[in-house]
Amino acid sequence: MSQRAVFKARRVANESVSAWLPDHAVVVDGERIADVVPGSSLPGDATSGHRVYDLGDVSLLPGLIDCHSHLHCSATPDAYQLVTTESIDRLLLRAAANARIVLMSGVTTLRDLGCRNEVVFPLRDAIRAGLVPGPRLLLAGTPITTTAGHCHMFGTEADTLDEVVTAVRRQKKLGADCIKMMATGGMFTPTANPRTVQYPVETLRAAVREAERLDMQIVAHTLSADGVRNCVDAGIHHLVHARWLSADPGKGLDYDPAVSRRMADQGQWADVTWGLHLLGEEAIARGAPPARPHWSVAARPVTVEEHLETARDMRGRGVRFNTGLDMGMAHARFDASSANARAFVKWLGYTSWQAIAASTRETAESMRLGGELGAIRPGLVADLVSVSGDPATDIAALGRAVDVIQAGRPVRLGGRALV
Repeated sequence: MSQRAVFKARRVANESVSAWLPDHAVVVDGERIADVVPGSSLPGDATSGHRVYDLGDVSLLPGLIDCHSHLHCSATPDAYQLVTTESIDRLLLRAAANARIVLMSGVTTLRDLGCRNEVVFPLRDAIRAGLVPGPRLLLAGTPITTTAGHCHMFGTEADTLDEVVTAVRRQKKLGADCIKMMATGGMFTPTANPRTVQYPVETLRAAVREAERLDMQIVAHTLSADGVRNCVDAGIHHLVHARWLSADPGKGLDYDPAVSRRMADQGQWADVTWGLHLLGEEAIARGAPPARPHWSVAARPVTVEEHLETARDMRGRGVRFNTGLDMGMAHARFDASSANARAFVKWLGYTSWQAIAASTRETAESMRLGGELGAIRPGLVADLVSVSGDPATDIAALGRAVDVIQAGRPVRLGGRALV
């Protein structure tokens, strides 16, 4: 028999995640939202036929959605060492623990963009079976990279166009929901060069065609201007980081506004990971040592403000940003997805409501899940999180989860974990 419940709160987000409905109730039948009504006008059979949860003076929102994690990583400065030396069993245990932390923080849907296949696919199966708690997972499994390329230590190494297409097919066969490619090198990997591309545009375009044929989105990590251009030319659905490092090691950025405009016109999203940078700054302010610069940028380091200027211009030209923290990298804690919204408000000119919508409705839309998740309206899955305070006036409140409801079932109530 399906569960029927009512969740009442002082503030409930409206359908567009843009304003509060005061003293409203969300009526749930099974896993889905049946109605959203003023608490004072609940039908009589609602209280008799449903279990009523009066959550009190909280702000009730759609469950947060984060589109970028690495569940088997540690979120500590030694993440690279651990992920390259630990056993599969150890990595699986860490990933399971991290998945629970994510859920308790109010993130009810999480996309993992780079994890060993032997870890993340069994974990998703276990969550679906109810064996361990965790958010709804969308998985890339191992990222596709070049030999010795970015994240090769837990990736599928593929160099030629044919090898890349085969790797896309293999990930689909194993159960991938999406594909992650490393279009450039990355800071996490000593043997990779973030300033240079790993794949030509023809190879990226072939991967996009194959992913679309198999009904998957394709996501690409890119830190260089040439990488962004290639991803835009190839039709990559989501560009991760989307930084503009020059290929010349003696220069800083090589930003091209025309490419940003084309990216916007083509409907390509950017997962700009500024929450990760915010958490890093906060950790350094607390006394953590700054990371040593990657050898590729040591000759001409680029400031955070220089990178931010390009991100602001991208947004001004219509590029849409979804919210991915890059969980698992140093300081990107698994309970800190709300840092995405805080960074959007602090650095990118978002209002609090715009940042909340980006963390819910818009990120769901970017992953083609807008018809299922991301808002509080009848027919959608009843994924909900309440937070103490009002995040519309204090965006930091988004990180203070009190209650978490997953597909209509409470997993955290009054700050106490139930799973």
